[in-house]
This record gives sequence, structure tokens and C-alpha cells, in this order.
Amino acid sequence: MTPRETATDLRRRLEAVAEPATKAWFENYLKHAVSYRGVKTPQVSRILADWRRVHDLGQWPDKDQLALARSLIEGRFAEDKFAGTLYIQKYLLRRMDPVQILDAAENLFASGAFFDWSTTDWLSVRVLGPMIARYDMPVARRVAEWRGAENLWQRRSSIVPFRTVVRDEAYHPVIEATVEALVPERDRFIQTGIGWVISDLSKVHPKVAEALVERHFADFSPEVIRRHTRHLPGHAEYKRRASVNRRRGNP
Repeated sequence: MTPRETATDLRRRLEAVAEPATKAWFENYLKHAVSYRGVKTPQVSRILADWRRVHDLGQWPDKDQLALARSLIEGRFAEDKFAGTLYIQKYLLRRMDPVQILDAAENLFASGAFFDWSTTDWLSVRVLGPMIARYDMPVARRVAEWRGAENLWQRRSSIVPFRTVVRDEAYHPVIEATVEALVPERDRFIQTGIGWVISDLSKVHPKVAEALVERHFADFSPEVIRRHTRHLPGHAEYKRRASVNRRRGNP
């Protein structure tokens, strides 16, 4: 089989087990931001593993496997994108030069392959975060540089992967600089991306999280204050201050 035929075979396998009710549930949850076939996540994982075995993909050169994963992520359906992301996580992340994976990720953003928070966050949580933890500052700095990207979802992915490493104080300066660059944006998906990192940080380094909240309080959305500062001792006071600001007509 050619690489294209191999990818088509996976899509056929996914479509064969698709369920309309599952499709409807996922698309409703994601507010129809991305199309679903109707396959649950554990099924995608099992089908992917079997497909890889049947086609003996482990014998392919790594660069060809990465190209195959990219072609899946470029697909229309969320399950295809998840399968490609999962392939990188399970079979390539520990053996490939991280630069090659980051190059592929940047090309995927540039081509518009990511256009919703869910599939973007799969990449952030399953690939980029573990890569930062494994390969340290060279990867962390390159991912953080995405905060200046034109693509909204790439900017979100400049902060969300750092959820993986909030416990390690060595990454705090990079996190703080990225938050400072992003937080003036009012877009909800940038704000909540920051919020998830603040929330995780508050569980292990509450004073660092508090300092970030105080420093950027005026720029945080009410949703971030309400949902993502709840593990901090000052949560009630933050909500009160945010409510006062709204009554005064501040954003």
C-alpha cells in the first residue's frame, strides 16, 4: 500500500465503527467547531494500534511515519486528528529528534489543520507538554515563542503545554513571560489557556500563582477568575473584585 492508501485504510476502520449518537454528542459538546465521525477515544486508540500492527508501520522510516501522522491530523474529522496526534505521542515522541516534531507542528498550524480548542489541546497535552518535560529548555523556549504567532491556536499552544511542568520552578520564568505576552488578549481561548496553567500552578506553587493573578488581574476575564483561581485562598476576594470591576464598566 502507498502511504495515502494506508491512511485511507485507517479512516475506513474508524468509519466502520462510527455511531451517530456519539457523533451528535461530541459535536454538540464542541458547539460544532469540528466534525466528528462518532468514535469514542478508547476505540480510536485500539484501532490505531491494530492498524499500525497490520501495516507493520514500525518498520517504516521515522520521517515517513511522522508524515503519515501529519496527514491524519490534516484530515477533516476530529478522530483522524486524534489518531495522528496519538501516533506521535505513542510511537515517535521518544525516538525522533524533537526539532522534527516541532517543525511538523508548526507546519500543521500554518496549514490550518487546527481550528478548535479540543484538537489543539490534544497536541499540547499529549505531545508538546511531554516533549518539554523530556527535552527541557530548548523545546520549552521554542514552544513559548509561539506566543507571537499569527495563528490563534498556535498562540494557545504556547501556554497550555506548560501545564505538564508547572511543578518545576525552572520553567516559571518562561511561563511568566508567556502569560505576560498573551494576557492582554481578550479572546476566550487565549484567556482559558492561561487559566488552566494558573489553576495547575495554584495547586503546587500557590504563591507563584497568586503573584501572577495580582500582576495581571485587570487583564483576566471573569471566567478565568471564577473558574481558574478557585484553588487559591483569595478566590472569594478575586471574585468580589472582578464583580466590582464589571459594575464599574471595566472589562
